[in-house]
Amino acid sequence: MVDQRLKELEDEGMVIRKVISDRPIAVTYELTHFGKSALHILEELRVWSESNDVQINSK
Repeated sequence: MVDQRLKELEDEGMVIRKVISDRPIAVTYELTHFGKSALHILEELRVWSESNDVQINSK
């Protein structure tokens, strides 16, 4: 599930996947310039949700 979402974010240009080692496989993900441009919006959403006491229920 996480792998699929990271692949989607990579396909959309939000993150870059970097392979650190092949054996064992190790990768990191880094925000692109485009991904970083969304941080302000996400921060505002966090502030809004906290100030309105919005609760997110996980399934």
